[in-house]
Amino acid sequence: MAHAAERLPVTIDGRSYLIETEGYSRTTVPTLREQRDTSGEAGEQRLNTQFWVRSQTDWSYGAGQEYFDNDDSDRRRFYTSSGVDPWTKGQLSLLPLCEDKGNTGDDVIMKVFGNGTEYMYVASGTDLYYSSNFADETPTWNTVTALASPQTITDFDSDGVTVFVAYGGALKVHTTPIGTTTQPSVLTGHSTLPDKIRLVSGRLIEMDGNHIGDIAANGTLVSGSLNYDAIDHNLAWVDVAAGPTGIYAAANTEGVGSIFFCSTDADGLLNQPAQVADLPHGERVNAIESYGGLLVIATTEGLRIAAMNQDGSVSYGPVVDNGGEVFSLATSNRFVWFGTANGQVYRADLSVFTDTLVPAWASDVVSTGSTPGNVTWVARSNRKTFFVDAANGVQGEAESGDRVASGTLTVGDVRWNSQFDKSLRQVEVRSAPTLAVAENTSDYNQSGETYNDEDLFYNGVATPVQGTIKVTFTPDTGNDLAVLTLADRVSQVVEYSLSDKYTVKFTLERDATTTTAGPNLESWQLLAFPAPTRIDEIVLPVVMKKRVASSRGMGAAVQQDPQGEYDALRALMTAKRVVTYQEGSRSESVVIDQMSMSAEQLSADGDWWEGTMTLRILTVP
Repeated sequence: MAHAAERLPVTIDGRSYLIETEGYSRTTVPTLREQRDTSGEAGEQRLNTQFWVRSQTDWSYGAGQEYFDNDDSDRRRFYTSSGVDPWTKGQLSLLPLCEDKGNTGDDVIMKVFGNGTEYMYVASGTDLYYSSNFADETPTWNTVTALASPQTITDFDSDGVTVFVAYGGALKVHTTPIGTTTQPSVLTGHSTLPDKIRLVSGRLIEMDGNHIGDIAANGTLVSGSLNYDAIDHNLAWVDVAAGPTGIYAAANTEGVGSIFFCSTDADGLLNQPAQVADLPHGERVNAIESYGGLLVIATTEGLRIAAMNQDGSVSYGPVVDNGGEVFSLATSNRFVWFGTANGQVYRADLSVFTDTLVPAWASDVVSTGSTPGNVTWVARSNRKTFFVDAANGVQGEAESGDRVASGTLTVGDVRWNSQFDKSLRQVEVRSAPTLAVAENTSDYNQSGETYNDEDLFYNGVATPVQGTIKVTFTPDTGNDLAVLTLADRVSQVVEYSLSDKYTVKFTLERDATTTTAGPNLESWQLLAFPAPTRIDEIVLPVVMKKRVASSRGMGAAVQQDPQGEYDALRALMTAKRVVTYQEGSRSESVVIDQMSMSAEQLSADGDWWEGTMTLRILTVP
């Protein structure tokens, strides 16, 4: 039946009906349900507001989480960072700036040793340097007297008294006293020509291709201890680390990395290596380090953590590959620092795991080189990080204590755990200053006490230095909204946009005057308004009689079958069919949600009731 608004004003799925206009209504359905909070503590969910809230107060579970608020997300994690330190709970601050620590060459070997005084040793080709003030802006580098016939240094290590130097296939291991320029001399009794030399668990281990051996104090191989040549000549030993009852050794064979364990016998001698783990094909080992009952493995794919068992077996976890290939490792406190490409050092917290054998991790300090290379060596000394950028030489935290000019943290995608659009409305941060400390030049004396104030620092009236915090929002269109500069506890209105998710990025900038200080972000909060597609509820009182006619037009009666119409409409409701609904000149898609029949009388032929049938109809987007 064609729609004839003058006679029967509404049509549902091609069937036209007369309605009681006094009972007709159209209402927009509310988007939010009544909230019921059954949690034991007060929280954002108890707020009586139409806005949806998201906030974060901790970043110490590290990077790698793209979606901030999925059901399985951890609100202590984020997506990516650069130049910021997230490891203090409830605080995000700028990392130290790094500086070049002297012209000792580019692709060099660097290690730090101590015997009361800490020394950094650097080997560059045939030259060996050391410095005891390597943390200074301009370290003093002392040159160890070269051999009469200089040879390329392939490795070195130290027990804190003696430095052991390897020259690969050119020479036997040589030694020189630590902290002196004394020309190295051959280790008495030594007879092999190793490429690598390592001190581990009080043992001096040599590695040369497929050979690995335990060197005694007199330079000979320890009788009855480790002296092993792998049958496979393609195998090459790369590193060793301490184990619970022996040592671990890493080797590569035709592009595949393996972990071996050398147990100790009753006399403390090392047994031959037993293979305890293979990496996936194509993944090689670059370095290993044991720390706190864990074996840390740097591979061509990234970082892996393995659990060490009492019997020497290991179980390694998934690869952390966000930084790409890992070349070097250093451990201190609860952390491991690992060097990757592009002059970038990362840090992982071995006390926090976000998955089985996957530690919390984030980017850390970075080289100052204009074209940075691979970070081939990392060391820690006096709570500072030093490393080798293969393209720019030795790098380390700036002696001045300067912070990086700026750093960023990308929270990731905030979706309020829903797919429909939201209108981001407001952002607010809480921050604290880094306190700039100045030396006190006045005496600070108490009766009966005399203080030497030459090195005294008095922090009683420190100058707060805030720096700047900015935020950028990227909706699903990919076009950034305006960058907002934020002040502590001051709400900022966000440029209007509709999006189902927003990528949130915070930028911290150090103080313009005091370059050693910058902002500490303590928390952020976002407010958004849900903006799903709206639907209308239409209450439609339909006249159900054998003969119906409108009061307009010609008033001609129209025949109708009340029972047939009821059955047809009920079938649409039961099937939840989307049908076309027309009223006047308006047409839209709807579903019938509910029906209610009010009878006035039985029809004259006794067929079925006549009366009013009230329909609840919902529009469909």
